[in-house]
Amino acid sequence: MVPIKKNTNEILHKLDYDDTDYEEILLIAIQSNMPDYKMAYHLNKNLNIQFQKVHPEITLTSENGVTYLRHFLYEDCKNHLNWRLIENKSNYSISQLDKKESLFVDPNDLFSTTEYLVPEWKTIDYFLQIENADDFFQMDEIENQLNKIKNISMYFVVDIESLSAKSKKNILF
Repeated sequence: MVPIKKNTNEILHKLDYDDTDYEEILLIAIQSNMPDYKMAYHLNKNLNIQFQKVHPEITLTSENGVTYLRHFLYEDCKNHLNWRLIENKSNYSISQLDKKESLFVDPNDLFSTTEYLVPEWKTIDYFLQIENADDFFQMDEIENQLNKIKNISMYFVVDIESLSAKSKKNILF
């Protein structure tokens, strides 16, 4: 609790409360050169799940504009788990000029930019998020299946507490 002095006669107290239970969320960072639909296919095949593309896409607003990130969802009702495959980076071109979109935009007026869902991990392409994963969750089996996917160059479990507040907000929804 942090006391905030508003006027000389009164003191307000601001409560910092975060009700998110990070212990039940498993977050796996994945580095791969595969497009998102192929990654979802290989995860479906190897983990025996059924990712489906989610619409609308995740939207992030920055000084460069709005970024759209694709993600896939599988709701495992039998085991009470929610699986998400979330894209970490979005590459897009924006105009340097403040013009309305036109068919005749000069390519020299465009520049490419990359926005990240979790800026701390710019080398990571995807996050595999598993919600409601308790102590009985079989992480060893997930690791064995991820090792079988040839185009995954690296993966690791992310400590959610180590992420910035902005990244936590972006990835946990």
